[in-house]
Amino acid sequence: MLSLFQNRWDRILTKKAIIILAVIIIPLMIGVAIMFSGKPVFKETIAFVTERDDVQHMPSDSAFRVAAVHQKPEFSDLVLGKYAAIVEKNQREYKVTTLKSKADQKMIQQFFETGKMPDSYRSEDEVRTERGTGTNILGFIVMLVLMQGVALASLYPEDRMLKTFRRILVSPVHVGKYLLVQFIFTCLCLYIPTYLAIVITNVFFHADIGFRLDILAGLLCVLTVLATGFAIFMASVMDRNISLLSSGISVVTCVLSGCFISFAPHHSLLNTLCSILPQKAYMAFIHGVEMGDSMWEYKTQIVYILMWSAVFCFLGGFITRRRTNIGIYE
Repeated sequence: MLSLFQNRWDRILTKKAIIILAVIIIPLMIGVAIMFSGKPVFKETIAFVTERDDVQHMPSDSAFRVAAVHQKPEFSDLVLGKYAAIVEKNQREYKVTTLKSKADQKMIQQFFETGKMPDSYRSEDEVRTERGTGTNILGFIVMLVLMQGVALASLYPEDRMLKTFRRILVSPVHVGKYLLVQFIFTCLCLYIPTYLAIVITNVFFHADIGFRLDILAGLLCVLTVLATGFAIFMASVMDRNISLLSSGISVVTCVLSGCFISFAPHHSLLNTLCSILPQKAYMAFIHGVEMGDSMWEYKTQIVYILMWSAVFCFLGGFITRRRTNIGIYE
């Protein structure tokens, strides 16, 4: 196993693109996210569907920017956060389509009917402040770590493509041992640069990260295990375009999980989907810890996240063994 680990280390050092991404780009993005985590966000945009070119008497409020559009935006624009809501006027009534809560939906409708938002409405800046600096920072890092994990696992599909995977299995190294080495290697290469980037930003720039460094180490460890399991699974399922598909999955699932901003859809199907995602449990976990709770008060969330990691690894190993047995990797 040690020789296989050394082999992966020697080979990853020759991958300049991955090294630059892991050692420079990702830590730089993490540092920027931490430095600007307390800055105000852009106003949310509401799409107002209208056929008129010159829209008059549109409501205005400091919490929103209202944009007139001639064609109703796609539902995906709501999912990806391009618009906070889509408003259509049917005769004298306003129809509001949004992924926000029903209470927010009613407030937006009232906004268009009366021209002002209720005093009870909270802007995105207020929501971010309530979430906490550490939760906002780690929420952004979740997406980066998920994408970076897949990049670091690229040696696995490369072995299959170059036909070296089968030759490795002829030695005393079996599929389980090979994947275990890949798991440990990916986990370490993910954890160390990410943790160091946060520590350096905190120590040298005195940036607030919301957590003590020892607590952050544990929170980041749980995330790294999840990201590594996801990377092993994606690298086992696909041979090409792994990073492209994995990045898309990471972005969409992180948006649905509320990694960037609190997300509570009132659509029953979408709400069920969001509650299943492991990132959702992770966000609840880190938010509770930042608010002063002990990590062990979130055993359910921790076990759930580790269960997802184990399922990813199991499926990755199962798929690899099955394909190996039927001779696909000959």
